[in-house]
Amino acid sequence: AHAMLQPEAARRRFEQQIEEKLAAAHIEPGADRFERLANTVAFIRRNVADAFPFLLPKFVPLFGPSMMALNLLTHISGGDNALSLEVTRSLPDNVTTQMDLALWRAAVQLREDAESNHVFHTMDAAALAQAYLSSSLPGPAQSAIAGFMRSYGMRGMGEIDMGQPRWRNQPTAVMHILKSYLDIDPASAPDLVFVRGEQAAQAAIETIAAAARRQPGGWLKEKLVRFAARRVRALMGGRESPKFYAIRVMGIAHQALLDVGQEFVAAGALAQPGDLFFLRLTELEALSRSEGPDCKALVAERRSAYQSEQRRRQVPRLLVSDGRTFYEGVGAGSDSGNSHTGSPVSPGVVEGRVHVIFDPRTTRLLPGEILVCPGTDPAWTPLFMSAGGLITEVGGMMTHGSVVAREYGIPAVVGVHRATQRLKDGQRIRLDGSRGMITLLDEEHLSADFADLRR
Repeated sequence: AHAMLQPEAARRRFEQQIEEKLAAAHIEPGADRFERLANTVAFIRRNVADAFPFLLPKFVPLFGPSMMALNLLTHISGGDNALSLEVTRSLPDNVTTQMDLALWRAAVQLREDAESNHVFHTMDAAALAQAYLSSSLPGPAQSAIAGFMRSYGMRGMGEIDMGQPRWRNQPTAVMHILKSYLDIDPASAPDLVFVRGEQAAQAAIETIAAAARRQPGGWLKEKLVRFAARRVRALMGGRESPKFYAIRVMGIAHQALLDVGQEFVAAGALAQPGDLFFLRLTELEALSRSEGPDCKALVAERRSAYQSEQRRRQVPRLLVSDGRTFYEGVGAGSDSGNSHTGSPVSPGVVEGRVHVIFDPRTTRLLPGEILVCPGTDPAWTPLFMSAGGLITEVGGMMTHGSVVAREYGIPAVVGVHRATQRLKDGQRIRLDGSRGMITLLDEEHLSADFADLRR
């Protein structure tokens, strides 16, 4: 009720509660590596494990009303889902959008400094990452990226997994993105795109309101439209905040484990600091008491199994309790040779070249290319700033990539059967995010000179 009546105040209170909780989250110092490990595990049990039980009771009262308001807009607009979704363009105070715009501002600083601009156009992403870690980039570049890392360096691909690398430790992905941003036409700058998204959202509100006025009881329906639109705009951007809180808390624990892991490596107990991520909390507690099995052997066994699983090209869309797995996506039994179908989740039509990406840490996306990938999380979203469209193998209307694609105004189709295998780098396609259709315009791959440009 509070969120419905005073949406802006409810959102501010939610963010304040998060910041207060974060301010109190710290790891007690220890006298030696064993005590430091024990204190880190205690922090994980106290803060990381408690993250979602703390957040959900505060988040649902915000997100629920925003979804009800969005459904009301769809109903009043005669079931036009595409029009009501336009209202979600460029939502304010979305932490993921703020992150992407912060990285764009860093790119602007690089472009404005001649030496930094030259370095980013002549060095590859891996070399740039090493230069950043050794603090040897040109001053403006080093400062701009360090500022971004202070706020977002705890993020990374698959970040809900404690053991996955973070941008601050492995910044190659950030360098790839910055190189892509430097190729963006200033007329298509992400901050300008965000403003145009705000204008498109307001135009959609006015369109729905005008249609409501022409209906019976129009004056009341118009008021309902504006009431609902305000709640959507004020509340829905908060949907990324719970995960960002969890990732910031996990970032504290992640770095602490790496630091204490280095001490165990120096003592000969581990082969590398990241080995600690292959142990369960109870095993970490046993290690902190100098108890338990041989950690080196246990980690080696689990790391081998992990590396084997990493070779999977496709994850099942569904697993059932008797062990059966199902891989088929939308259109698995009906697609023709030149067309593929999926779930339409972000309206619009675009033509462009396919770029299949499995790991954003190792690949650069050129402006206008259509991103094809298994699925996305926040670590992928900076690529959306330069992508012409999005195709994923998994997902639905409210999964991460779909929501962010709508906010950024790029067409998106998800749930496409084996998209990363059936679509090939360089194919020119037409992506219809309103109907869920993907049409091959030619079967040729990119010419050699275009491939060289991408590299």
